[in-house]
Order: sequence, then structure tokens, then C-alpha cells
Amino acid sequence: MRRLVLFCSILFIVMGVYAQSGSLQTLTASPKHSSHSITPDSAKNKSGAENGLNRRAMRKKIMMTADTLTPSDYMMSIERVNDNLNSIGDSAKLNFEVNGMSRRVNDIMNDIKLIRLNIRDKHSVINIKNLYLYQSFVSNLDDENDRIKMHLFKLYNRVYHAKLHLKKALSDTIFRRVYADSTLRNKFDTRLVRLERKWNRTDSTTKANIDTLNAMKIKVADNSMSLSNMLNMFDTRLDKADRQLFGPEVNCLWQKPKTQAIVNDTSKRVISMLGSEQKAIGYYFSQTSGQRTFILILGILLFIWLFVKRKLLRTIRAQKESFNFLGLHFLNNHPVLSLFVLLLSLMPFFDAYAPTSYIAIEYILLLTAASIIFFKNQDSHFRFNWMALVILFVADVLTYLLVEPTLLTRLWMLALHVGIIIFAFRFYQKFDKKKAWYKWIKKAAIISMILAGLGIFCNLFGRFSLSGIFGLAAVFAITQAVILPIFIETFIEFILLQLQSSRMKKGVDKPFDCSFVIKKIKMPLIIVASILWLIMLTSNLNIYHSISNSVVDLLTSVRTIGSISFKLISVLMFFVIIWFAHILQRLVSFFFGETGSDTEDLVTVSKGQHSRLLITRLLVLIGGYLLAIAASGLPIDKLTFVLGALGVGIGMGLQNIVNNFVSGIILIFDGSLQIGDEIEVSGQAGKVKEIGLRASTLNTSDGAEVIIPNGNILSQNIVNWTFSNDQKRVMIWFSLSGKEMDANVINDVINNTIKEIAGVVAAKKPVILYTRVTPESCAITVRFWSTISNADNVKSQAMLQLSTAFSALDIDFQ
Repeated sequence: MRRLVLFCSILFIVMGVYAQSGSLQTLTASPKHSSHSITPDSAKNKSGAENGLNRRAMRKKIMMTADTLTPSDYMMSIERVNDNLNSIGDSAKLNFEVNGMSRRVNDIMNDIKLIRLNIRDKHSVINIKNLYLYQSFVSNLDDENDRIKMHLFKLYNRVYHAKLHLKKALSDTIFRRVYADSTLRNKFDTRLVRLERKWNRTDSTTKANIDTLNAMKIKVADNSMSLSNMLNMFDTRLDKADRQLFGPEVNCLWQKPKTQAIVNDTSKRVISMLGSEQKAIGYYFSQTSGQRTFILILGILLFIWLFVKRKLLRTIRAQKESFNFLGLHFLNNHPVLSLFVLLLSLMPFFDAYAPTSYIAIEYILLLTAASIIFFKNQDSHFRFNWMALVILFVADVLTYLLVEPTLLTRLWMLALHVGIIIFAFRFYQKFDKKKAWYKWIKKAAIISMILAGLGIFCNLFGRFSLSGIFGLAAVFAITQAVILPIFIETFIEFILLQLQSSRMKKGVDKPFDCSFVIKKIKMPLIIVASILWLIMLTSNLNIYHSISNSVVDLLTSVRTIGSISFKLISVLMFFVIIWFAHILQRLVSFFFGETGSDTEDLVTVSKGQHSRLLITRLLVLIGGYLLAIAASGLPIDKLTFVLGALGVGIGMGLQNIVNNFVSGIILIFDGSLQIGDEIEVSGQAGKVKEIGLRASTLNTSDGAEVIIPNGNILSQNIVNWTFSNDQKRVMIWFSLSGKEMDANVINDVINNTIKEIAGVVAAKKPVILYTRVTPESCAITVRFWSTISNADNVKSQAMLQLSTAFSALDIDFQ
């Protein structure tokens, strides 16, 4: 009992001590609550006190950790700061492209000043073409300035963010401890000094680059404002010019002239106009010199080609009768001038916005070269009418550029337009209707007369500027239409001459039918010539700008069908590239000597060359189709369902077509079957004419063309008589009867006779077999070798000559 009481007493004492210690801890943690009594919220206070203790313990632990950092930790922190400074320095750098952008911004400013200076000149005659020219240049400058502005914005954001990051580069906790502690700072003094220098360099570079970019942004903003104002000014001037063109500039021709403040000093007025046109030409040439790179390169290549072919041209001139089938009228007589005309005829593709004076200079050079060519190749009526048109061209251009609307100049322009009508009519009336370009020139002459008539009408009713525009378009229309056939014919002669050169290198001098070649390339050239003529016509009528913008808007507008969006320009590019790919693959054949005629090509082009050309043409077509798909921008990802359905169709209904297609590719690249081979397949025998992607064509000995699917050819046994050589064994059977039947005599006659027959392979001796022998007769089988193409003819000749030889020996041949 005493033990029990003693145990309970000790237990109560321990519990009391524990309670007192807990209360003491609570009072120590929260002294402001020491006067309060215990409440039901005491549990929450106890939990907060425990959290406070935990935070205090964590801070103590961190301080202990900091005290235990090693030198490698400090080095790592310095390395991190160094890497950050390097990264910030790279972001803040401006590459050499900024110098180029700065120069280009200054160039734009100078171009703006130059355009403003050029458009200050004012004349009575409205020159809309120059307004469109400068508007086009200003629009291009504005687009370029916007691109520079966007690029500057990206660069500025990058440098500015580098500046912000530079301020935070030294915020590393351990690095700051190194910098704050003198002992550590002395220990890493060399490295810290380097970091300070790097930081100062980066900071100064960043500030300098930001200042540079800000200065450029100010210039770009000024350019943007100036260009926007100039575009608005051009729009206003063009609207005003349109109203003036169709409104009466002067009184009608039969009315009393208006009193106008026209400068009386003609020489000053002419000098002012010439100066204005000279400024326009100078600025246009300086801004578009890069566009003529294509013509320059093409011209160099053509003249190099002409230099290489000079010996062939001399041969053709010396042997005119032998090469009349080529019909070389221009390259044979005036090769340099013909190529010069070809190059200048392409210039409208690049000079649609060129000043009228610049185009006039080009066309005067073109007319001069064409006149020299015409004087040797055309009759007297053609030459007379042509020279009249050339004179009218020069007079009308000078009148349009230099004169002011006075009574005398209006009468002079009226006479010019009447002359254009007269000589355009005479030109197509005297033109030989049997010539190839009669319809072309007739249509151009009719359009020219209509335009000249409109010019006369406008002149009569006081629309002087509009009259000049119509007259200029009229004289350009007829003269360009006469010159463009030289462009077409020269290009055709270029292809024919290259084709003949390739044939002569292979030792083939036989004439070929040029109609196959001309038929393939003439229509694309006529389309190109028509586009050139239309560009020049619309440019002279000052409607090219509006038409081209309308066409561009039509082609570039996004259209949607279901979930698929596309542009008409993409569809157009798809078909145009495929069209050019087909033309190019045909030109490849021409350059290597294929004319397109089966009978000619089988003689001039070997089987191996046929196959190589076929592979080249196939690669050109495949490349063209792939390029067309890439240029069209077809949304392949949205066509997955269609492609999946197509795959199912291929697996079910189109498997034969795909089989033939794949088999055709295998036949082309396999080499076991080539064009010109003599084969037997599917019960048909003949010569391979063509290996297509779906089917191949055989020419039989009967003249029939058999079309066999490629899948059938590849899946069957093919007898190829010309796979490794073109030799074929020939067998003849005959009977001999007579009084003296000496086998040695018979063998000598057979061997000597067959050996003398043309087409027999002499390297292989004939095999003579006696199948039946009697005292007075015998049956003989003779086997000898010939070529596959001569086998039947050799067999016939052998029978005839053996019959003659045995008859001379009084031996009956049956």
C-alpha cells in the first residue's frame, strides 16, 4: 500500500513539472498573451508558436550553411555572373546588318528628296506615266521602310531587355556575399575586377546601341511620314490628272483658243521638259538596274552560244541549198542583230513603268536593228511603208514629249495621227496574205487605226494630252506588232540551229522535217509575244497600273471552300509551272538532237541516248510537278481525308493504273528494254517506239502501232532481239538435183555466195546441213547470221543468188 501511494505521488509531481515547463515555453514565445487566461483558442496559439519556432530554426540552419560555403561555391557564383554578362552582351550587340540598314534608311531619305525635286516641274501636258512611275517607287520605298521599321522594333526590344537583365546580373546571393566581405573580395580581387570591367563595357555598349536604334527609329519615322504624305499627294495628283485628261484642256479646234499663260520661249520650255525626262530616266535607271540582270545574263549566254556556232553558220551560208530545210532567215543573215532584237523585245516585262522617253530610246534602237534586217529580207513596198511608220514613230514621240497645246502643235499632231492611219492601212494591205504573220499584223493595224482615230477625235474636242496618249499607243501598237515576229522566228531558228548542231556532231547530215519542232514551240512563243504586246499597249494607255493592281487583287484574295482556303495565284502558278515543265522537257530533247519524228530519231539517236533522254525528261516533269505543288501552297494537311480516299481507290479500282505507272518507271530505269529494241511480247513483235508512264508503244513490221500496258510487259517473258547485239540467225531450205552432185562444190558455192551478200555477219561462217541425200538430189538447210533489221532482205538475196550460182553449174535449185 505504501508503495502504491509513493508511486502515485511521484507520478503527480512529474506531471506538474511538465505542465509548468510547457506554460513557460508558451509565455516565452508569446509574451503579449501572458496576462490572458487559457481559452479554447489556446490550441491555435500553440500551433502558431510552433511555426515560429520552425522558421527560426530554418534561418539558423541557412546561416550555418552560409558559414560552411567553400571557395568552389564562390567561384561558381562568379562564373554564373560572368555567363550572364556574356549572354547579355551577345543580346545587346548589333551586327553589321544594322550598318546596312542605316545606309538604306539614309538612301531612302535621299530618294525622297530626289523624287520631290523631280516632281516639282509642271507642264501644260499631263504626264501620267511619270506620276505612276514615281508612285510605284514611293510605294516600294514605303514597303521597304515598313520592313526596316519592324526589324528595328525587334532589335530594340532585344537590346532593351538586355539592359533590364543587366541590372539584375549581380543579384546572385552568394556573389553579393563575396562582394560584401572584404576578405573574400581580396581573395577573388582579380576576377571581380574583370567582372566590373565587363559590366561597364556591356553597360556602355547597351546604352550606345539603344541610342543608335533610337536615332534610326526617328529617321524611319520621318521617312514613314514623308512617304505617306507623298503617296497621298500622288493619289491627289492622279485624280486631278484623270479629271483633266477627260475634261477640255483647250477649246475645240474650230473655236477661238483660250488665253493661256504658256511660256513663249520655246527653247526654255523644251529644255525644261528634257531636264524633267532626264531626271526621270536617271532615277528610273538607278532604281531598276538590278532588274536588267536577267536580260544581261541571257544576252551574254546567247552571244557566247552564237560565237560557238559561228563555224556552223558559215557552213550553212556556204551550202545554202543543203540547209534550206532549216529556213534560217534571220540568224543566217543577221545573227547579232537578230539576237539584239530578241533581247530588246523582252524589255516590256521589266519596263512597264518606265518613262516614255526611256522606252522611246529603247524602241528607237529596236526599230533601227529591225530596219536593217527588213531591208535585206523584205520587198520594196514593205520597206517603204515600214520606214514611213518609223518616221511617224519618232515624230509622234518627240511631239508627245516636247510640245505644248498651241494651234500649230495641235494641227501637227492631227497630221501625224492621220499619217498613222494611212500607213497602218497601207502596211497590212500591201502585206503578203500568204505570209505566216498576216493575221497578226492585220489585227494590230486595225487596233492602231482605231487608237489614232480616237486621238484625232480627242484633239478636235480639246483633249490634247489624251490625244497624245492615244497617238503614242497607236504607233507603238503597229511597230511592235511588226517586230515581234522577228522575236518569235529568231527563237525558233535558235532551237533549229542547236538541233542541227547536235545532229552534225553525231555525223548525221540528213535533212529533217522542221515542222515537228516548230509545232511544239510556236504556240508558247505566240502567247509570250501577245503578253509583251498587251503590256506595252496598256502601259502607253496609262491603264497598266490599274489593270495590274486589279489582277493582283483578284489573284491574291483568299478564297474559302469549306475548310480549305486558297488563292487563285496559287492555282495559276500550279498550272503555269506544269506547262513550262512540259515545254522544258521537250526543249531538252531538241537540244540533244531529237526532232520529235520517230523515223528521224531512230536514225540519229541511239537506244542508250533515247533512254537517257527519256529519264531526263521524266525527271524534268517530276521536278516540275513537285515545284508546282510547292509553289501552289496546297494545304496538304487539310487534304488528308481526300488522300486517304484516294489511297482506298488506288487499292481497289486504280490498282491496274498504279501497277502500269510503277512498271513504266521500272522499265525506264531497269535498262532491259530501250527505245529502238526489237522485241516480242504478248504475241506481238516489233520495234519499241516509246516507253511511257502507263503504256509502251511497238511499231510492227506491218506498220501498226501496238500499245501495251507496262504491267503486261513486266509480268511476261520478253524476247529482246537487240538486248546485247542486233544479230539474228537466218535459215533457208532448198533442194538441189543434177548429174554431178559433189558436196565440196556445193559447200564452196554456198559459202562464197552468202559471204558476198551485204548484211551478212562475216565473222560467223554459215552452217550447212544435209537433211536428205540421194545419188542425184539432196535437201539442204543453211544457217547464217545477219542483223535483225536486214534478216528478211538477206534471206531473199541469198535465195536469189544461190539459185543463180547453181544454175550456172547445171544444178537445179528448188
